Amino acid sequence: MKQNMSQNTIKLFTVILFTFTFFIGSAYAENIDERDKLFAEAFEPFLKGEYEKSIKIFDEILEIYPEDYKIFEMKGIALSNLRLESTLAMQPQQNTAPRDPSNLNKSSMLEFYKALEINPNSVLALNGMGLGFGNFGEYSEAEAYFKKSLEVNPDNKVTQNYLISLENLKKKYSLNVFENPTKKPDFLKMMEENTIPSWIKNNAGWWADDKINDGDFISGIEYLIENKIIKVSTYVNKENSTDIIPSWIKSNAGWWSSGKISDNDFLTGIEYLIENSIISVNAKINSELLEKDLERKAWNFERYLINIQSDIKKQNRYVENINPSEYVIIKYWKDYHKWNLEFYLDKPEVFPDRKVWIDPETGNYIIEYLIYINEQPVGLPIDHVSTLQNSFSVWETIEYDTSDGKKASVKFYTTSVKGEANVWVTWVVRNIGEGVLGHANLGKGVVEVAIGSYGCDGGFQLFDNNTVEYIMTHELGHSLGFGHSNDPDKIMYPSIPYTNYAYCLLN
Repeated sequence: MKQNMSQNTIKLFTVILFTFTFFIGSAYAENIDERDKLFAEAFEPFLKGEYEKSIKIFDEILEIYPEDYKIFEMKGIALSNLRLESTLAMQPQQNTAPRDPSNLNKSSMLEFYKALEINPNSVLALNGMGLGFGNFGEYSEAEAYFKKSLEVNPDNKVTQNYLISLENLKKKYSLNVFENPTKKPDFLKMMEENTIPSWIKNNAGWWADDKINDGDFISGIEYLIENKIIKVSTYVNKENSTDIIPSWIKSNAGWWSSGKISDNDFLTGIEYLIENSIISVNAKINSELLEKDLERKAWNFERYLINIQSDIKKQNRYVENINPSEYVIIKYWKDYHKWNLEFYLDKPEVFPDRKVWIDPETGNYIIEYLIYINEQPVGLPIDHVSTLQNSFSVWETIEYDTSDGKKASVKFYTTSVKGEANVWVTWVVRNIGEGVLGHANLGKGVVEVAIGSYGCDGGFQLFDNNTVEYIMTHELGHSLGFGHSNDPDKIMYPSIPYTNYAYCLLN
């Protein structure tokens, strides 16, 4: 089975490019072609795992457009992946210069931090920060960022998977008792605990009662934006804003001032109105002042990360990856021979034939397969052996026509003895062909199922359960003797319709 790599790559590039262009301020409209060209130049090596090249171009873009949070996000991912030995550009067999994973993780987090200062609701940057803190063993802080991410997008599967991974680590190491996090500086606590001054709530009540004018109320909103209490994107389209405030907002303001709705509910509503140009504000969110403020805050945040690095050494802190993909790929290459059965790929003749007999009650053929299932790579968070039963069921519930007019059904049985099995199922991440996610001999032999690939962002990432199950079901079809179908809606179509990654920030 093939992954439609060119289609997926184009789709991913188009989505990112569209998102990137969408958040560009109108003041830069005349330079869209130039910026898009630079972005395309950076994205090509990015997908190949050539992160140093892409980072240089991202830096060029940031010199021209220093407040494009999407570029900070992409640079953050590039730096995060650069710290790994699990990218297309850095395979284990290559001789590469040693890198400092700790400093690369810190650098990555600084880029995500800058992105969040510009757009506090960026799910990608929130997840990137959670991953970064997890890589430093600051699991509680990681959890806080992932939970913030879920507040923005409750249905994000990648965020949910990271939280599950964190929960497993907490239980495994009793982190509620033994975690020893680095003390957070007071300035960061103050920023995070930024509360709404009482005068603004009073203003809202007076405004709802027509005791003050619209301008006085808006000045309070601008204060909240400038102090990051209300979080809006830097790129608010003010051209379509209106100076007329909808009357229902006054009702909300009155309810908020009297405690009938929460601070969060009221602020979320105001954020939405500003982002969608329903009300106009003149807060200084797109100025040189913001850029200097961003540099100052990033510098202070870096001091916090340096303290964490120091504590890791002092405490001899053990850190386990919260992205299981990293651990799985390292173990996979270390024990390569366990999962790769390449020697047998072109030797189906060494496998015993499947058993075929006639059911005396129905007169139908029963085709029995003995399946040997290889162990999974250590650290794999998803039990694909268990879901293999779902793939068995797909083929076992079908009644097949035969050339002599009889019906046939298939039965799968597992065995722990390799020598008696008709089919060996094994889990791979090696390159089995460009865009190829599985391999099987027709009738009998080895079935290879990819559990992840480098197709997300150039770094190895595990597939989610549904993707692996789809690949498995397809390859089992080959083991039954079926070739490829021309119908894209059929399981035996040569290309998988989707490849979803469990932990990919760009998913």
